Amino acid sequence: MYIKYLLLTFLTLLCACNGTDIENAEENFEHTGKGVFILNEGNYNSGNSTLSYYRPDTKTVENGIFRRANDRKLGDTGQSMTLHNNTLYIAMENSGIVWGIDAETFRVKGQLTASQTSHMINPRFVHIVNREKAYISDLYAPYITVFNPTTFQPIGSIHTGQPSANGYSSTENMVQYGHRVFTNCWSYSNRILAIDTRTDEVCDSLTLGSWQPKSMVVDAHGKLWVLTDGGYYTGDESFGDNIPHLYRIDANTLEIELEQALDADDANVQIATNQDKTVLYIVNNDIYRMHITDEHLPVRPFISAPTDSKGNRHKLYAIGVHPQNGEIYVADAVDYSQSGTVYRYSADGKPIDQFRTGINPNGFAFK
Repeated sequence: MYIKYLLLTFLTLLCACNGTDIENAEENFEHTGKGVFILNEGNYNSGNSTLSYYRPDTKTVENGIFRRANDRKLGDTGQSMTLHNNTLYIAMENSGIVWGIDAETFRVKGQLTASQTSHMINPRFVHIVNREKAYISDLYAPYITVFNPTTFQPIGSIHTGQPSANGYSSTENMVQYGHRVFTNCWSYSNRILAIDTRTDEVCDSLTLGSWQPKSMVVDAHGKLWVLTDGGYYTGDESFGDNIPHLYRIDANTLEIELEQALDADDANVQIATNQDKTVLYIVNNDIYRMHITDEHLPVRPFISAPTDSKGNRHKLYAIGVHPQNGEIYVADAVDYSQSGTVYRYSADGKPIDQFRTGINPNGFAFK
């Protein structure tokens, strides 16, 4: 009996020392049906980014699934995610890492770190070109990292020629039209770059009149829609005029066809399209909807941001449209420090559900 007690005590201590106690054990997941991933950015330098998973059929959400499935933290400042061929690629900006996780088990399949590459510093977005090549944009480096999305091995880099401004040489979103991938230079810049995927070189560029292009989509007619945040304006130090602008640009010629100034506020401007890329949804304090043939944004919002007890609008932080049924998912950062909220609407804007997530939900991926 005494020997059994010693053995049990030894095994308990061993498990605790190795971090394999029951409380921290990896959980087994197997989600083969439809679902929605929500990336929760967390707070900069806090290491509290998380990943949530929502099941529309049961209206249930599971938070912290990356940590629960892998017994490790996701990292610091979750910037974006891309779902491709059942692998979810997550760019962790401040951690300098791109994770690849299985979309059904939530287990890590691969990873690419800044130390493995020549130029990656703070990864922002991942764009899959094909099964053997993908691009990673960067907040600081004047390079786009090229890697194999299947093996997670670095291939090389693309010099963007983006000059440094206040330490930033950023590239941001990436969208593809034909053989060209467009990326917006966000921090302290006003440029759009075109990359030829056959040569992995910058082949064209456009300078906008408004600063800091923040979000982009390509529509069904081959038009590139760009939303800027206008830069930053404060009483003592200013950059830009803080007036967001909406642009429609011909993806073949990079000629600007439409430009409209939007309301100026502290909103996190975002743009998304419906499943057939004929309708635009724009977050600018509230949510506006317009057809791609319209010449201006409607005056009244399609969905109004919730307000608190004092009448202050909540901080809408992201939008995603389901590629099959057109349902709209809107992320609410609330106050940027507590758990965020996601609102689910039908394609015609009727509320369906809402649920809490991690801190600062900033993106969606639909499985």
